Amino acid sequence: MSPYTHLTLKDRESILLGISTGKTLDTIAKEIGRSKSTVSREIARNGGWRNYSAATAQYRYRRVRLASRRPR
Repeated sequence: MSPYTHLTLKDRESILLGISTGKTLDTIAKEIGRSKSTVSREIARNGGWRNYSAATAQYRYRRVRLASRRPR
């Protein structure tokens, strides 16, 4: 089993809170227990520093996960 886990909605909400309060990437990463690059990638993939939305990011994540399943 892999030691890695996907970001949860709670993680994404923490990232959004960090962005809105002006915290640095390093601070946000330490608060949620993830690497700086993970947080940076998450922000870049989902709207950037100005337009990041936790709900939209979670929706996109679920949509991609469902689409990646093999059809029966």
